[in-house]
Amino acid sequence: MADELLMLEEALSGEELLVYARNLSIPREYLHETLFPSRQTDELTVDVIMSENRLPVMAQIAELGTETRYGSREGMKGQRVEIPKIQRGRWMDEKLIRLLLIAGQGGGLRRQEIAQIAREQLNDAQYCVDAIRARKEWVALQAVSLGAINYVEGDVRVQVDWGYKPEQKPELSGTSLWSDTENSKPLEDIQTWWNYQADRGVRLTRAFTSRQVLSYLLQNLSLRRHYFGNPSGTAQPPQLNQAQLDAVLDSLGLPRIITYDTQARVEVDALSNGKLQFQTVRMAPQDRFVMLPDGPLGNYLWATSTEELVDGIEAEQTGDMGIYVFRDLVSKHPLRVRTVGVNLAFPVFPYADSVMSAKVI
Repeated sequence: MADELLMLEEALSGEELLVYARNLSIPREYLHETLFPSRQTDELTVDVIMSENRLPVMAQIAELGTETRYGSREGMKGQRVEIPKIQRGRWMDEKLIRLLLIAGQGGGLRRQEIAQIAREQLNDAQYCVDAIRARKEWVALQAVSLGAINYVEGDVRVQVDWGYKPEQKPELSGTSLWSDTENSKPLEDIQTWWNYQADRGVRLTRAFTSRQVLSYLLQNLSLRRHYFGNPSGTAQPPQLNQAQLDAVLDSLGLPRIITYDTQARVEVDALSNGKLQFQTVRMAPQDRFVMLPDGPLGNYLWATSTEELVDGIEAEQTGDMGIYVFRDLVSKHPLRVRTVGVNLAFPVFPYADSVMSAKVI
């Protein structure tokens, strides 16, 4: 049995998993790497300074030989960010372990072939990496859409508020709601919000919302009349398509709108009739319309995990943005193998004051 266990431990080596995790591609619909490019840090507590305004302060025109006037330092606000740990794992029971052992004994497979079976058939490594990346996407999109993170699960509480001003997060009501396609005026709303940031020196160039909100925009009467015209004052033009909506926005210098409806699942602790329960969670709220400036909004800071420091794995073997994946034999009787993914990561958001996030339905 000792030889079999040695073979199993070699087939489930941590180094193999790390290289594998590093080579997994990030789903195309994920935005966190675009909005918050990764940056490594050695600290788990980071102070972030946020500026209040983007407009420059003009210099004075003066006579030769006069003293320079020195400007006052404007109010700047700081925030201390604690980088939390994101983790997920999964057990492999005896039945699955037998698949590896039998494959190695009966088929005369080499270690590389056994590792391939582990990756393709018992893909707990990708499960862990996908789980971590999904949570990181949720954190980033909650930050952008709401200006805050409010995560409570068990005894864990992560609550961060980036201080969106009321002007940054307007909430429509009544006939102004975009779900009222007959009476609402979304173009006027978008222009108002765009102008608010433009007056502060911020040019909004990107926008995203849900498919539901976009469908209301395509049906909106005022938008349809803007595109097709309304010479009679009572025209009922056909519904817009995406290209026609883009043409309207382009004509006014407003950002084109993309849809974002990425979802993930969370596992519910309680069983239902002896079965696992899962709840679907949206990365960004369905009722939001968000506009952003060009470029990154900050960085996704990550630090080397404690598990990696203990195991002594070289940094170049670490997975994407510090994701560390390991698999080990926890118990010989009964046989139990665990695969665990961990990541110390959290976004810093110095340009939080440059975002507009409106609740429109």
